[in-house]
Amino acid sequence: MEARTNASQAARQLFEEHGAAVYRFACVLLRHHQDAEDVVQETFLKLLKHLTDGGNADNLRGWLFTVAAHAARDRQRRRLRWIPWAPTHDLGVGPPSLPDEDGSLRSLRSALRRLPVRDRLLLTLRSEGLSYREIAAAAKIRPASVGRLLARAVDRWDRAWRETPAISAKTPRHEVL
Repeated sequence: MEARTNASQAARQLFEEHGAAVYRFACVLLRHHQDAEDVVQETFLKLLKHLTDGGNADNLRGWLFTVAAHAARDRQRRRLRWIPWAPTHDLGVGPPSLPDEDGSLRSLRSALRRLPVRDRLLLTLRSEGLSYREIAAAAKIRPASVGRLLARAVDRWDRAWRETPAISAKTPRHEVL
């Protein structure tokens, strides 16, 4: 009983610390706020079970993002299997309102949305501060490949951003995520 209470308290504290970041991460990957909420709920339920069962608690932040990435990927697969894709189904989660007088943040986000799913995943995981090892686990790629794939994702994002109308060199890409 005591282990279950400790696990519940730890899961609650981790939710308070990382819940918003996991939600933002899921929103970027899924583009639907309802799906992102489901991924967060599923992730933290798995965390509670993991802690209750005495799972490894060394790197829970990385563990959370890995589980969230897998849950998002599973949700995307299910969505593609059951609902035929149409542009009307791809209603995105609007980013929070930010002061953007020259439109540069909007163009950077637009360029990010046009990237392949893996590129968005890698860029978002890196923007959340995960290490290359944690990114590799979450994205199911070899750790030795993370740097190269991340560099390519940044290059593709830069090209997509430069092709977006009304770009501005004033806003660095890393401030957008």
